[in-house]
Amino acid sequence: MKKIIVILVGCLALLLLRANFINEQKNMVTTTTTSTTLKEEKPIAITLPRDKLVQGDTLVVKVDNFKAGQKITGEFDQKKFDFIPTEDNEKLIGVIGIDVRKTPGDYPLKIFLNNEEIFNKKITVMKGDFYTTKFVLTPELEKQGYTQSNIVQNIQTNDGVLIYQVVNKYTPESYFNKSFIYPLDSIIKVGDFGVTRKEGNITLRHLGVDLDAPQGTPIYAINDGVVKFAQDLITYGKTIIIDHGFGIYSLYLHLSEFKVAVGDKVLRGEVIGLTGSTGYSLAPHLHLSIKINGASIDPLKFIEFVNQGF
Repeated sequence: MKKIIVILVGCLALLLLRANFINEQKNMVTTTTTSTTLKEEKPIAITLPRDKLVQGDTLVVKVDNFKAGQKITGEFDQKKFDFIPTEDNEKLIGVIGIDVRKTPGDYPLKIFLNNEEIFNKKITVMKGDFYTTKFVLTPELEKQGYTQSNIVQNIQTNDGVLIYQVVNKYTPESYFNKSFIYPLDSIIKVGDFGVTRKEGNITLRHLGVDLDAPQGTPIYAINDGVVKFAQDLITYGKTIIIDHGFGIYSLYLHLSEFKVAVGDKVLRGEVIGLTGSTGYSLAPHLHLSIKINGASIDPLKFIEFVNQGF
């Protein structure tokens, strides 16, 4: 009888131990699930690659850890700018152009979340290192009636006015959400950005880069956008302007042939025209310019810096 009681007590003890073990296991699973579910909420992170720039530079502001529905906007030198969502929708990119003629000094950069300021930093703009070169005309251009004087006058009264009317308009949306590409397969720079061409007291500022290319070389749209201008101009020759949204425009000058028309939606890498030597041009090449909210900036630096944000 005692043996039976001992066995029963032993069995009961084992059952109690098993029950306690199962409860402990359940408690462990619940704890793990809870700790996995309660993720720490990360604050909005704002990244600047640098706070000192030169005239003609591009400043890229990156925002991480934002939530759907949050409104992120920016302001530089009291002018507002918007943020572009990247293709994976994991970050926002703000693009600010430092005009080649902007007065050196300190300027405020502010970021807002739902119209409340969350970031304020001083950005220093320094003088760019731009040189002066000769304002050259070839005998062929002179035969066509070009002079240094009428080239500058035409830009001031015709070509420049038409372009300003296009690039001064702000599209409140972005047509692109990925990095930029170069407009040619081979990038050989033969004319620097910001250079002043001079003859006597006549000067002309070069607000783009000249890229060497044989006649008829395909030109690619550097990103998605809408063609806003395709016209043969006196000084700039056959010219295309693409609106990429949020005040960003790319300009392609001296073409020999258009492959697109005004109103066309173009994709990054799409052929939009062929290189040439129309207008005031010394030889076949592509002149590429970028405007950001009217600011003239170095296009090759623009592509480099913006792509770092993506």
